[in-house]
Order: sequence, then C-alpha cells, then structure tokens
Amino acid sequence: MGAGTEDPWLQDHPAVVEWWGGRYEPSSIDPNAGIAAAVQEAHRDVAGRPTQVTGVPYGSDMALLVNHGATLAVLYGPGDVRNAHVPDEFVPIDEVLIAARSLALTAMRFCGVAS
Repeated sequence: MGAGTEDPWLQDHPAVVEWWGGRYEPSSIDPNAGIAAAVQEAHRDVAGRPTQVTGVPYGSDMALLVNHGATLAVLYGPGDVRNAHVPDEFVPIDEVLIAARSLALTAMRFCGVAS
C-alpha cells in the first residue's frame, strides 16, 4: 500500500506514473569477438595502450542491433561520459584524434586495405 491510500484527496485522484523519453533495453557482446576485438586492437595500435572495456549504465541504440538485428556492436569514443550533456561539456582533442584514427584503422582493416 502506498501513501495515496491514506490521503483523502489522493484516494479520489490517484497518482499516475507515465514513462516517457528514451527507454533502452540492455545488451552485451563478447568483448573478445568481432567488432569489439577489432576496435580494441586498433585502439591499442594507435594509442600504444589498451582501451577500457566496461559496461555502462546509460542507454543507446546498440541494443537494437545486438538484440534484434543479430549484429555485433560497440560503444566507443573519446572523452569521459561524465562531461557529456552538461554545461561546458568537452572532449580532449588528443582523445578525439586517437578515436578517429582507431576507427579509421578498424575500417581499413575490415576492408582489407591495412593490416
């Protein structure tokens, strides 16, 4: 039982909860397979160090690809998500360059124009 059962006004006007905005289902892939391994390898080759592989508590469209499209997908990019979508958000330019070069190398390797 909730607070609304004891309040006379709420008894006549029950609260309604409506979820709106982004709702994302969870997804995961093997971090040692397919695109995940390819991006990690390219990042290591470009940056000279491994990238961090971790789960995240926020949503993306990745679940649509993984869960419904049977397509491996990863979230990869520069910056710290704690600095995103806030006043004065920023991404260090050196991290942008590493990410861009890593993604380019991943694509080139996938297309067979780089080893």
